[in-house]
Amino acid sequence: MTHPKISPQKLQDIRALAAGWGKIIARRAFGETGPGLDIDIDGMEQLAAAATTGLAEGTFAALLEQQAQHLGTEQPCPDCGHLCPLGHEDRPLAVRGGRLTYHEPVCHCPACRRDFFPPAPGAPPRRP
Repeated sequence: MTHPKISPQKLQDIRALAAGWGKIIARRAFGETGPGLDIDIDGMEQLAAAATTGLAEGTFAALLEQQAQHLGTEQPCPDCGHLCPLGHEDRPLAVRGGRLTYHEPVCHCPACRRDFFPPAPGAPPRRP
């Protein structure tokens, strides 16, 4: 399976976008005048960490959901090729920057009596 890379320019653009959202978060947390003198750097860091975690969780959830939509409603069994209905199971997932519950696509092949996760696009079924 190939692993397409995200270009450095795209990553920089996304970082700049997130920095802009950081300004919105700061205004939401403390208003237009910003934090008072009673907020120290630790409090600011807690706010930034919560924002970072939320942004990571939301990004992963959206991307994984969009990716799963490409699978359709049935997937071929990797052993026998039988088309199997696509279901979902919740699975906790730890990622850089946070944790989320992944509504993971799964299939069960009644012919082989096995569960499988949908294979990579274009992967041919294995023959026993």
